[in-house]
Amino acid sequence: MSKFRKKPILIFVIALIALYIIIYIIPKVTGALVSSYTVEYGELKVADETQGYLVRDEQVYVSAASGKANRYIKGGTLVRAGTTVMEVTGSSESEVSAKYTDMLTRLGGDAVSTSDFSVAKGGVISYYADGYEGKIRPDNMENGTYEYFSKLSQDNVLDLARNSIAKGEPVFKVADRTKWYIVCFIDKKNLGRYTKDQEVTVEFEDDFVRAKVYKADEQDGKGRVILVTDYYYEKFARMRVADISLVTDSGKGLIIENSSITEEKGMQGVYVKNKTNDYYFVPIKVIVSDGEKSLVKDTYFYDKETDKTYDTIEIYDVVLKEPK
Repeated sequence: MSKFRKKPILIFVIALIALYIIIYIIPKVTGALVSSYTVEYGELKVADETQGYLVRDEQVYVSAASGKANRYIKGGTLVRAGTTVMEVTGSSESEVSAKYTDMLTRLGGDAVSTSDFSVAKGGVISYYADGYEGKIRPDNMENGTYEYFSKLSQDNVLDLARNSIAKGEPVFKVADRTKWYIVCFIDKKNLGRYTKDQEVTVEFEDDFVRAKVYKADEQDGKGRVILVTDYYYEKFARMRVADISLVTDSGKGLIIENSSITEEKGMQGVYVKNKTNDYYFVPIKVIVSDGEKSLVKDTYFYDKETDKTYDTIEIYDVVLKEPK
């Protein structure tokens, strides 16, 4: 009889355990399986990472004499037309160094021979050159293809500052800093980010400049963007190729993942967890997006179409990552 008396008790205990699991354990486990994240403040940049090919109006000067170099002007200095940059004293029978052969070949007749070492035009003095100064110019840069530009290398840029000079060797160049250009090639799907005269922030590894879109089109299956700027960048005259970031938009605020964004009744929103661990729809207002993440309004926003103000997400809200 005792076995039969214990059986209802055992069934009752099992039922209580099962009920506990259903009420407390299962919701926690299933909730843990739901992918979500906590919303926080951050900075979002809409940018294209690419290589920039710097184009300037510039001239390379070659020495008409051999001897010892004495430089009066530091690299990066802005000078007027007629300024004497340096002098070469003494004499030497040395021949043109082999390191400059390729550069001089590329320069051809574009090199300016000088005996008084003064500049014909004002500009920024640079002691770096690659020989493309006469081949890649503002007036012909649009003719250059992606294949042509992609073969350019910063390794071709040589330092011209040395003590001994041989006749016919390059000694300095002068570059116009009032207007210079950056030719870039990006994923063509992002070409819509760029319109003529639009302002773009160009971030170099060590500095940035503000520029405007001079031209944006498709070429060789790429998006081609040509920027123009009058900003001064310390290395602008010595760089031919640079790793850059083209920032077309940016902002600070609440950041959410685009996979979280859904739509209900024609309004964008996300699902936010409440105190009972349920998720409910909250409308949002996207400020800017980079295709993967979005910067959104916080606390509340006004919608012009509906002429209403909506409560929206706040910092530390838990948002569903991929609503169905």
